[in-house]
Amino acid sequence: MIGPRRPSLTSRAVASCCRRWVRPRIDRVRLEGTQLRSLRAAVRVGGVVAGWPGMATIEPVRTSRFSGEWVRTRRARPTGAVLYLHGGGYVASSPRAYRCVTEPYSRLTRLPVLAVAYRRAPEHPYPAALDDALAAYEWLLDQGHRPERIALAGDSAGGHLAIGLLTTLAQPNRPMPAAATLFSPLLDPTLTDAIRRDAVRPDPVMTPTFAARCAAAFHPAGDFADPRLSPLTADLALLRRFPPIQTHVGGTECFAGDSERLHERLDQAGVANRLFMARGQVHSYVTLNRVVPEARLAVRRAAIFVRSAMGEVRPGRALR
Repeated sequence: MIGPRRPSLTSRAVASCCRRWVRPRIDRVRLEGTQLRSLRAAVRVGGVVAGWPGMATIEPVRTSRFSGEWVRTRRARPTGAVLYLHGGGYVASSPRAYRCVTEPYSRLTRLPVLAVAYRRAPEHPYPAALDDALAAYEWLLDQGHRPERIALAGDSAGGHLAIGLLTTLAQPNRPMPAAATLFSPLLDPTLTDAIRRDAVRPDPVMTPTFAARCAAAFHPAGDFADPRLSPLTADLALLRRFPPIQTHVGGTECFAGDSERLHERLDQAGVANRLFMARGQVHSYVTLNRVVPEARLAVRRAAIFVRSAMGEVRPGRALR
């Protein structure tokens, strides 16, 4: 689904700036040494600026199997939880940098958000991040949260990780969360469709070259046949166990085809799902929700979707 409205002036300015300043530089970044440290620092600073001033209560979480933080706004009630997996290509970012998303998500869902500080590549390759996500989900269950009161969300690499977690849960028939929301997910680490799209219309932010470097750092073996790594190839029998899924992707993204293919597969599997493709929006535009109206709309739609899946609002509102 592509929104009918012309992109906002702010989002057009963002895309223009990204074409000029971000894309030319990101292609040259090497995921090692000083360049990796500089990338992580830039993402950290950008996230702090995007989330300032923060109004949520932050509570660090450290267990023997994972770490992260609770993000709670004043309206959040302890009757469920959102498990959030941040983006950053598996090589950068953190829950701190994603408070620009987790704070409004907590406020609008009226739920506390557990943002997982999963281990990053290249220091910790696959399956470290997936193990941490699974540990966080199992910890929520151990804390007394019922699966039907847990929602899953993730953006970019975190969206890939969220689908990987669902696939992991589906294989041994474990309890599934109530719903999953994906923002700008990268779902095909082989990047076949992304390369084709980018050649026709270059992505203003992300390049297949940089994404390939991230994929190689995340999984140096380079074998992506496992459905936890390549969910678009998962059997329909596996997908049928998935909860309702809502996805938000920018129309300029070279990864947009990944989301289209996922939702075609979900339709075939009979899974309730909805795809929103926002015209003119860049990769991970949800992180710009303080300044971009389309990002605010995506967060609101996602929150209504979560509350609907938990029976708190009319189902019809969730997919508007």
